[in-house]
Amino acid sequence: MKPTGDTKPNDSNRETLILFTLLTAILCGGAFVRVVGLGGRSLWADEFCTWHVSRMPLGDSLQWGPELTKPPLYQIALRALTYDAHPEEWLLRLPAALAGVLTILAACALARRTEGVIVGCAAAGLVAFNLLQIAYSQEARPYTFHVLGATVATLFWWRLVTKPSKLFALAYVSAVALTFHSHYLSLLVFGSHALWWLMTARRGGKWRSPIAPLSLIGAGILCVPVVLNYLRLRTSTFQGLDWIKPPTWGVAISVLNDLGFGLVWTIGLGVAIVAWMISLYITSTNATPPSPLAKLSTGRDDVVGLLLLWLGCSWFGLMVLSWIAHPAMVDRYAIPAAIPTLLIPLIVAGRLHKWIPIVLMIVFSAVGLNRWQNERLVFDPGFRELSAYLSETVDPARDLVVLTIDRQTHPDWIDAERLPFDYYPIPGAEIGELHLDPDGATVLNDVLEDPRQIYLVVLWADPFPILKAAGRQTLPFEIDGQEYSRLLFTPYRLIRVAAKD
Repeated sequence: MKPTGDTKPNDSNRETLILFTLLTAILCGGAFVRVVGLGGRSLWADEFCTWHVSRMPLGDSLQWGPELTKPPLYQIALRALTYDAHPEEWLLRLPAALAGVLTILAACALARRTEGVIVGCAAAGLVAFNLLQIAYSQEARPYTFHVLGATVATLFWWRLVTKPSKLFALAYVSAVALTFHSHYLSLLVFGSHALWWLMTARRGGKWRSPIAPLSLIGAGILCVPVVLNYLRLRTSTFQGLDWIKPPTWGVAISVLNDLGFGLVWTIGLGVAIVAWMISLYITSTNATPPSPLAKLSTGRDDVVGLLLLWLGCSWFGLMVLSWIAHPAMVDRYAIPAAIPTLLIPLIVAGRLHKWIPIVLMIVFSAVGLNRWQNERLVFDPGFRELSAYLSETVDPARDLVVLTIDRQTHPDWIDAERLPFDYYPIPGAEIGELHLDPDGATVLNDVLEDPRQIYLVVLWADPFPILKAAGRQTLPFEIDGQEYSRLLFTPYRLIRVAAKD
């Protein structure tokens, strides 16, 4: 008969094998939902800007007004990936998809290093099948770069503060510099790192090793050129954010819901934070906390504190910036806060029972996959479909395609409005332009004197007063026996204007 203790290694090996198999399945599934359909939909306005700056001279691209994320890491990745002046949609989005897959591993590494392999596996599952993470992994923008860099930098920072070493100092400085070169708002994440160090810097009446703050200072020095470029071009950057409304608490909670898995997850996040803070307070007073509350906090070096500051700076800090500077409370700018939003409930739950995180991961991953499948069933035609429709419909001899340009606040915005027809051209068709000022008044209307039938492509403005003043009548579109006053190609509208008598 074998001793009882001999069964423990076998149980441990079996558990490790199960978790490794589960993690492999999660990684494959997360890669699949990010890659499938990568080129299946049209580019949209900001993605056209990504394509445009990636084919401009690098120096010029850093000064181009409509590109809101002027830090150049994403476009540099595109330049390294292809020299093609007109890459396909999937190739433009591939760096974002790859960064999204790597974020699954980064979140797993952060949770595993601080809480163990079970929580790490659960964290990987939640990040892999979070709808917001999937969506931005399929967009040719740097938001997944931002999330990946913030996660990796936080892992290195926790390791650097708790066990200082020159290797992790170098790794942290590199991660911060690269992340800041993907998005300005990474400053909020690094601010949380500095706050955590200040709150935990003194141990037993002595200060910690200065290597962590020195690393933060070194990383900041490497980011100075990006900051200076931002200060020089902030006016054009703010103009590109004019569509964002001043945030309310309802908007902020809605964003937080999107970062996780809806309101239920947000409520669970709140409960986990309150329980952890109560446990931390009881532990700090040297009282004997009642079980199971004693398990929820491990003291001042607890990673939950770091994650909570990360969440506060990336989400609430964005709210504060929206109040004092310019509205910016939208999913894409708050997205780094998704990692602490997902990890905090897992960690707190895992301290109650080691398998609760796996249960949470399975339940909410199923929710995420169901939402992803439902999103895939919705076909959202964009400019690609608009161009295809015009290519089949327009007769260059009797029809004219006109693009409405209604942003005159910065000359570069006119170039940005023209980009869709550069990427999705209409062979043989003549493209005219109708320019409107910001108030909707006509600036350039010679095109309305053209006697041909006009297919008017509209992005922002209301062109009907201008058409009426010019004496031009609109015609309905007839499709499958149904008449439509206009056709919608997100976010564009197509209006048919009758030929002059």
